[in-house]
Amino acid sequence: MPNDYLDKFSGTLFGVAIGDTLGHPFEGVLREDIYSYFTDFKEFIKSHKKLFNTYTDDTQLTLHTAEALIQSSGFNLDNLIREYIKWLDDPPIGPGYGCLISIHKLRYGIPWQKAASNSGGNGTAMRISPVGLFYCNNLKALKTVALKSSIITHSHPAASAGAIVMARAIAYLIKKSPNTGFSIDEFFDVIISSISNSQDDIWEEFIEILRKVKKNLNISVDAGLIKFSQIGVKSPYFIEQYFGKAFVHPYTMSTVACAIFIFLHRLDSFEECIFELATAGGDSDTVGAIGGSLAGAYFGLENIPFELRKLVKNHKYILKVSESLYDKFKNRYG
Repeated sequence: MPNDYLDKFSGTLFGVAIGDTLGHPFEGVLREDIYSYFTDFKEFIKSHKKLFNTYTDDTQLTLHTAEALIQSSGFNLDNLIREYIKWLDDPPIGPGYGCLISIHKLRYGIPWQKAASNSGGNGTAMRISPVGLFYCNNLKALKTVALKSSIITHSHPAASAGAIVMARAIAYLIKKSPNTGFSIDEFFDVIISSISNSQDDIWEEFIEILRKVKKNLNISVDAGLIKFSQIGVKSPYFIEQYFGKAFVHPYTMSTVACAIFIFLHRLDSFEECIFELATAGGDSDTVGAIGGSLAGAYFGLENIPFELRKLVKNHKYILKVSESLYDKFKNRYG
């Protein structure tokens, strides 16, 4: 087992929290408007720290997912539900409506099969990274657990596919180093194969979207965000007023596509990557959280600037959770 696994566990959870924190003030804002606020985002953060005083439900639910895995040394449905119900007392920060209603139903004792919302939103992809970490050496269990953890709140196949793709991407990236890089072709082969042969039309559509992302990596970040911001979104959910603009939709396919696209464009620096993710436009906090999990898994904690770690609320707790999750992983898988 590589000695840097702990660094990658910590980097992943901090990546989620930093991306979420930096993107939160820009949620619901067009990318072009976000960039009218500053010329240097790093300096803007330094001079407007009060704007970045919290993360949102993305990080909250990621940490609750991690806590459930820690308690059970792996997936346990009852513990995961219990942790999600605890989230209601945090209280939730900027939650998605479908997820919030589903978890309220769980609190009232409604079985998860009936409590889950038929939502294809990004609420499961944003919280899945601890599953990708814990099951990085057990890919069969990774897919099973990613699916089960998703359908507790989101019964739509797009949400499940997004959770599986992100968990598999995390498992792949924690074994790669920014010193040596990785094969883009292999990366896409791995994440696409995780949802292949399902015979589900939505999953097949997601595969085609991922192939389009790969094919268009030669275009600029702005052009890619315009292209993918609402990809896969159907009427009546497509937002006509943002057609041709960078405003990432909270639908799983579009959010995950944009997060992956930006991440693969900014492989030289965690800081550059997270800044680009958090200013994507639209659902910026979730693009930041999802893409931040990729960046954190790849770069590791040692490559995340200390000032960004310290900016995050409860950063000592996040570090403790990541260490506990790693310890449970190490004890189970040696």
